[in-house]
Order: sequence, then C-alpha cells, then structure tokens
Amino acid sequence: MYLHVVAFDIPYPANYGGVIVIYNQIKALHAQGVKVILHCFQYGDRKPAPELANYCHEVYYYKRSRSIIWQISFLPFIMQTRRNRSLLKRLRRDNHPILFEGMHTAGFIWKKRLRARQKLIRMHNVEWQYYESLSHLTPATEPFEKAYYFIESIKLQRTEPYVVLHADEIITISTNDTAYYKEMKANTHYIPAFHPNDTIESQLGRGEFVLFHGKLSVPDNERAAIWLMEEVFAEDLEIPFVLAGLEPSDRLREVAQRYEHVQLIENPDEKQMNSLVSRAHINLLVSTHTAGVKLKLINALFRGRFCIVNEAMASGSGLEKLCYVRNSAAAIRQTIEALINAPFEQKRIEERRAVLETAYSNEENAKKLMELIKFQGE
Repeated sequence: MYLHVVAFDIPYPANYGGVIVIYNQIKALHAQGVKVILHCFQYGDRKPAPELANYCHEVYYYKRSRSIIWQISFLPFIMQTRRNRSLLKRLRRDNHPILFEGMHTAGFIWKKRLRARQKLIRMHNVEWQYYESLSHLTPATEPFEKAYYFIESIKLQRTEPYVVLHADEIITISTNDTAYYKEMKANTHYIPAFHPNDTIESQLGRGEFVLFHGKLSVPDNERAAIWLMEEVFAEDLEIPFVLAGLEPSDRLREVAQRYEHVQLIENPDEKQMNSLVSRAHINLLVSTHTAGVKLKLINALFRGRFCIVNEAMASGSGLEKLCYVRNSAAAIRQTIEALINAPFEQKRIEERRAVLETAYSNEENAKKLMELIKFQGE
C-alpha cells in the first residue's frame, strides 16, 4: 500500500495548523500499514526533518522558489512556487495514487502525464475565501500585502474549477467545505482533521487562567487577540488572561503591555503549549472567519477544561455542543465570570469522550481515507 503525499511545507515540527494535520495523518496511515512517499517544500526557517523517516517510506525535499516574478503568473503564487519539475519527475516513476495537500500543491494535477493516476486532494480550506478574508483583515497601512491577498484570492477562485475537475476525490476538513465542494463534485468526502490526541486528558477541578492561543502572526488571530484584550479583558475584568503563540507582532506586544492581568507568552514549544492548554480554566477561542476547522479547538477539547468559542470558530466542526458559543464581548465576559469559579466535572469529560474519540479518532479516520484510495495491486 504505497501512497504519494505532496505536502505544502515540511510537516515537522508540527507546530501550526496545516502541518499538524499532515503530520498526524502520516502517522495514522503508517500505523495502518501504508507506505507513505512524502514530498515536501522547504522554505523559510524550516529544515529537513529526520524524524519523518519514522513514519515515511521515502521523504523528498524541494526548494520552493518565492521569486517575486511568480506574482505575474496566471496561477496563484502559492501554487506556481511549488511547481517543481523534480517533483513531477518523481511522481511519474510509478503508478501509486497521489494525495495532494491543499490547493498549494496541486499545480500538476491536470498534467497529461498524470492522467492515468488516482489523484486525491485534501482541501484544508476553501482557499480563495480564506485569502479574500485575509485581504479584508490586512490594514490599509499594508497596501502591498492587502493587494497580494486580494489578487491571490481571484487567481485561486479562477483556478479552483480546474483542480476539482482533475481530482478523482475531494476530501474536506469541515462540513461547511463539504457542502461547498459537493456542489462542484459528487466525489467529495468529509474526513475530520487529524490531530495529536488519542484520548481525553482534560483535568478535573479548577484551572489558573483564561487562555487564547494560536499562530499570532496570522491576521485573524492577531485581530481576535487584540479585540479580546480591548473589549473583553478591559480594566473591569481583572481575571488572568494568557496569550500564547508564534511570532506576535510589535502591535500585539504593545497592546498586551497595557494590561497588568494580561501575559503574552511568545513562541512556546509543543510541550509548553500543551501545558498551558491543560492548566487553563477556560480556553477562549474566537475567529473572524469560518475557513476550515480550527485544530486549536480540537486540542483544547481533548486537553483543556471549559471552552468558550464564537460561531465562526466552531462552524463546520460539529463540536458546538461541547463548547459555550458566544459572539458578543458582553456575552463572552458574562460567561467567563460565570465559569471562572465553577469546577470542571467528570460528566463533561464523558460528554467529550462520546464525541471526540469516535468522530475525531485518527485511527478511524485513517481507515476512512484508505477506503477512498485505490492502492496498486488491490
């Protein structure tokens, strides 16, 4: 059972949304006996990871060209910069099925040389909608970045039908995305996000603080964190509030420093982040868009105590009944005040176990994925 997996980044360390899904998917497939041939793109500060050999039959790395010249390509920048000829050459060496991770990696999906192959694509978002939302979230003081997101959204929307047409199977990560892609292709399947949890590890009793976490350099997360500080944790709500995540901006640091009861923890490693999620009394997670499924919500439900979310955070996950869904600053503040002294009880753990250890079981979802794959020789 050989499977090519084309990843948009090196999926180790698994320290942000997309690579967490890919890394844990590879582990789950490996546990089921699948021999994964992993192809991944190297850029930024991520380096080749020997750890991937523990779960992959072969691992190949490709330099991602991020030259500004690709901005004038008809293809989206995130796709054009991953159209590496060495990748296409390797994919053609055999007849094994190919799983493309996201629109980013699907720049060769319509190639005649791959026409006879089974091609599956995992849609991590409705990508053009995600980039459109990034354009809206980027302030007018960053005109070039704002324009990049807007143009990329248009290119992604124009390219999406060709990708869907040439994919044999579309695999979505949320029920919202499933409904969207089913309008375009009948062979669309919902398989929830793979994640690093096996069993519920939430602790009973009371925690120490309220936690918001995520990749803080992402505009959506930065905007949410600042909104929570200014609108929810104002001077009259002096409950300890911890912000934790990668690459916070100078603006986020400046806002956090205004409040004595707010603590900013920059660039925590996986162990530290998991400890924060477990120790918190409330995991407070809000978003301004509904794209994909938020892995931090899954992690908070497996490891943390109470979860307060807004509709955009929980949308498409089926996890609303395990959370307190609140949208306004006033409603969030009132719910924090109501929960902060309430103990987290065993019955809530049982409620989570009934949902998460079935619908969000990595083992069961790996089996669902394998049912869609036409392994050679079967």
